[in-house]
Amino acid sequence: MDLAPIIVFAYNRPEHLIKVLEALAKNPEAIHSDLFVFIDGPKNEDALTKQKEVLGVAERFKIGYFNEVNIYCSNKNRGLSKAVISGVTNIFEKSDKVIVLEDDSIPDILFLKYMNEALDFYKSNNSIWSIGGYTPPIKIPMEYKYEIIKTQRCSSYAWGTWKNRWQKIDWNVKDYAKFRFDFIQRKKFNYWGSDRSSMLDDQMNQRINSWAIRFDYAMFTNNMYNIVPIYSLVKNIGHDGSGTHSRTNCTAEDDFYVDLNNQYKEINLQNVEVDERIRLNFINFFKYDRVGLIKRYLSNLWVSWRK
Repeated sequence: MDLAPIIVFAYNRPEHLIKVLEALAKNPEAIHSDLFVFIDGPKNEDALTKQKEVLGVAERFKIGYFNEVNIYCSNKNRGLSKAVISGVTNIFEKSDKVIVLEDDSIPDILFLKYMNEALDFYKSNNSIWSIGGYTPPIKIPMEYKYEIIKTQRCSSYAWGTWKNRWQKIDWNVKDYAKFRFDFIQRKKFNYWGSDRSSMLDDQMNQRINSWAIRFDYAMFTNNMYNIVPIYSLVKNIGHDGSGTHSRTNCTAEDDFYVDLNNQYKEINLQNVEVDERIRLNFINFFKYDRVGLIKRYLSNLWVSWRK
C-alpha cells in the first residue's frame, strides 16, 4: 500500500505535541510514512520560547520513528487556518493524498491503517470528499451493521483527503453574497447542524478564522461526504485552555471527550449511505439555541452593513 504523508500542525504546546507524536509512532505504518511538522510562528517573546521547545520535540522524532521527518518552522504567526491551507497545499505538490492531525489530537494505534486503507478504498468514489479520524460521542443504533458512517461534517482534529478534492475548494467563498440571503440554501447547509451557516457568516465577517467551515461548505456545494468510524480513533486533549480555540477542560464532562479503548481490531470499509438516525444524533450534538442563532445572523448582517 502506498502510504500517505502525515502532516502535523503545531504552535506553542510541546507537552501536547510529544503525546501526539509518541502515539503516532506506535502505529506500525509510521516507520514507513513520511512526516511533515508545520510549526507556526510566535506572536510574542513567550511564544518564541515555546516555539523553540516545540521544535525540539519535533526534532526528537527525526530518527527511528518515521521514514523521513521534515520540519517547517515559520518566522511569523499565521494562525491555524492559514497554516493548514498553505501547509496542505504545499504537500499536495508532492503527493495526491494526505493525512492531517492537529497537535492536540492523540491517535489510536489503528489510526494510520484505517486512514490509509480508507484513502485507497474511497479514492475513486465521487461522493466521498474526505476521511475523518475523530467521531464525536454520539449514540449509534444497536442494529447499525457498519463500522463507518457517512456524514457531511469534516473531522478537523484528524482527517485525510485527496489533491483533486482539495483543489475544488474556493477559500474566498465567492458565492457568499448570494448564499447569505438564500434561506433555502442555508437550510440545506444546516442539514448537518444548525451551527454551520452561522459559522460561515462569522468566517466571512472575520469574526472567526476557520479553514474547516470553508472545507465543509465546499463539501456541501460539491454534494460530497466525509467517512468516519463509528467509534473515534482520535482523542483530543486540547480542550484544556491551552489552545487558541480551546474553551473547556479535557475531561469526561467535555462534550467532545472520547476515550480510546481500542474497540477495533480492524475496520471493515464499505460503501454506505447516510443513516437518518445517526444524522439526527449528529445535528443534536451540534445543536444551537434557535434564538441565539437568529441574533447571530442579525449581528453578522450588521457587521456586513458597517463594512
